[in-house]
Amino acid sequence: MANTQEMPPQAQMMQALFGFMVTKCLSAVAVHNVADALKDGPLYYTDLARVTDTNQRALHRVMRMLSGVGIFAELEPGRFGLTPVSDLLRRDVPGSLRDMAVMITSRSHWLPWGRMEDTLKSGASGPQHEFGTDVFTWFQQDANHEQWAIFNAAMTSFSAGVSHAVADSFDFSKFTQIVDIGGGHGYLLKTILEKAPRAKGTLFDLPGVMEGDNSSGLGNRIGRVGGSFFKEVPAGGDCYTLKHIIHDWSDDQCVTILSNVAKAMHPQGTVLVIELVMPETGGPHPAKFMDVNMLAMTEGGCERTEGEYADLFKRSGLTLVGVHPTPSPVSIVEASKA
Repeated sequence: MANTQEMPPQAQMMQALFGFMVTKCLSAVAVHNVADALKDGPLYYTDLARVTDTNQRALHRVMRMLSGVGIFAELEPGRFGLTPVSDLLRRDVPGSLRDMAVMITSRSHWLPWGRMEDTLKSGASGPQHEFGTDVFTWFQQDANHEQWAIFNAAMTSFSAGVSHAVADSFDFSKFTQIVDIGGGHGYLLKTILEKAPRAKGTLFDLPGVMEGDNSSGLGNRIGRVGGSFFKEVPAGGDCYTLKHIIHDWSDDQCVTILSNVAKAMHPQGTVLVIELVMPETGGPHPAKFMDVNMLAMTEGGCERTEGEYADLFKRSGLTLVGVHPTPSPVSIVEASKA
């Protein structure tokens, strides 16, 4: 994208208005695995269309636009290659965001986001307006299981880069029993356990989520427990991690989750909430974008400031210890038992 500070106001506004086109086209080329087709080198668009089984003219026009904003490279007219950005759309690279790109404009998100004007008017989420229920209930309906699979693949995709940043930014070697609450397919827990050779881990999530877990290779170091964190969580851990869990829920729901953790944890245990922390200053920040996504997609979810986390912890029987930045956009918000 062009540097907006160098653009006249009308051009800045037009670039902002056309942003959804970039997002949707990124999703489309991810679905058709275009980046994978370019991993061995640039291709002319007719060859690229043949390999990806797409329409030649349509693909040319989309790739020309995405190259114009720096996602792909048009090395000569009609011949396209990868850049460090589009390389992340490949399925076989570390930190791949291919599944996230597919999910972000799948039906589960694209349709609710189309109701933003209604959300802005009422405060109710996009899924409530579009589906008549919250998105997680909608995911569990028989007709939407494919969308649930897309969502979980995206969460695992997003976890890859974040998990390594978290594992490298905090000393997990001191723990002996690490419980990952809402741990999905287990990528974060597996990554942390590789840094904590003395520890065992427990992956806790809804049973249907853990069916595709990728924590194999750890032998008897990891156990799996199914359940709802609104009811109870596995007891006895000296470290509880919650990555991208707290931002999905309202303050009262978060207090329920965190209170269950506080009741279950070892008295000298540690709670690590892994989220984007909202700054209290102006200017761009990833938390501000994710916060609006929570507005659009959840029932009361949001990104929170350090002070707001301190208040949540106090209401839950916990005490804020500190906030640890990582090389990724997320921070580790550490708490102990009050």
